[in-house]
Amino acid sequence: MKRASLRTHPAHWPRPARLALYLLTTLACAASGLLLAVEELDESRQSAQRQQQDLRVQYQSALSQVALRDGLQSRQTALEMQLVAQQVQLWRPDQQQPELLHAKLARRAEEHGLVLTSFQPQPGKLSATISLRGKHAGLLRFVEQVSRPPMPVLFENLEITSERGTQAALLMKATVSAPTGNAKSASMESPP
Repeated sequence: MKRASLRTHPAHWPRPARLALYLLTTLACAASGLLLAVEELDESRQSAQRQQQDLRVQYQSALSQVALRDGLQSRQTALEMQLVAQQVQLWRPDQQQPELLHAKLARRAEEHGLVLTSFQPQPGKLSATISLRGKHAGLLRFVEQVSRPPMPVLFENLEITSERGTQAALLMKATVSAPTGNAKSASMESPP
């Protein structure tokens, strides 16, 4: 008879059997909720570990880039020092190179939209008298550009006049020269 009563609906079960069923159901629900909470915490922990690993990779990459940048900066400084040392050899007074001076001036003039109308080398030293035609801003940028290393040019005489009949174009006449190797080497040896 007890077996027949257990096979019926749980509402007809005796009280201890119903309490055991409620207790088992409550424990099963609590266990499944706990399992879901632990699973969610495990996923967030794994996500945090992946993010931490990504941050470590990014940090190592940044460290290697900083080390590479420092190495590149020291290499750049070394190359700049070599360039300064080579400039002394480029503008040597014992080797007159008016075509090198002409090429530098013509290239810079073209870069700034100017026309090099005349280039007359002077005998005995690396200098020349030049004439340029163009706009004021281009003339100023030209003077600034050719005065910088490598192979800087010194302006001994400079005259800018407006061309007849037009306000837009200016005419510049200048005497330029390359610094001598002795003056450069002396300036390189003196402390800043």
